[in-house]
Amino acid sequence: MGLSRRKIKTVYKDFQKELKRLEIFDSQNQRNYVSRKLSKQQLHLLTEIIFFAAFRAYENFIRDIFLLYCMEKKPRTGSRIKSYLRPKTFDHAEELIQSSMPFLDWANPETVVERAELYLEDGFPVKTPYTTNLAALRTFRRIRNHIAHNSSSSLQDFKKVLKDHYGTIPINIPKPGEFLLVREKNSAKYKLLSFLELMRELSHHLT
Repeated sequence: MGLSRRKIKTVYKDFQKELKRLEIFDSQNQRNYVSRKLSKQQLHLLTEIIFFAAFRAYENFIRDIFLLYCMEKKPRTGSRIKSYLRPKTFDHAEELIQSSMPFLDWANPETVVERAELYLEDGFPVKTPYTTNLAALRTFRRIRNHIAHNSSSSLQDFKKVLKDHYGTIPINIPKPGEFLLVREKNSAKYKLLSFLELMRELSHHLT
């Protein structure tokens, strides 16, 4: 099926399916660690892989639904969408938005909000779910960037995430995979599961 003919509900279902697959993979890793089939270092590495795969799937998801909304495809609720673009196809919509930029960034939540305000009337239905979850999206993006780049710049942003959680920067900086297994405050869930849950809820409200 051509991308221009895809429905929002299909993109949503595919994303939910991928999140479930990654959640099952994480559960298997947890069991293997408890049974000593995995070392702690291996568990941390696999946790990073799961998180990065989920984030990449999320970037593809928001790209696809955003471009479909620019074609005025209706969300699952059937609400009317008003786009300021008049693309001929899915690819044409992406070309119009990208213009002279080398690539379109779908990982930065502020950029997505600005894009929604620019191309969709009242930013609907993208703006509100994003602004509601802006702080969490910003945090997880910083973790994603440190996994991807492992640079001095990404480390500084990752330290901000650590400080937000601990109240101070730890003397021994954990690897992202180790930190993603830290329990949330006042919750039994660790951060990877919180991220997967956020993605599940966000995609529901976006569609």
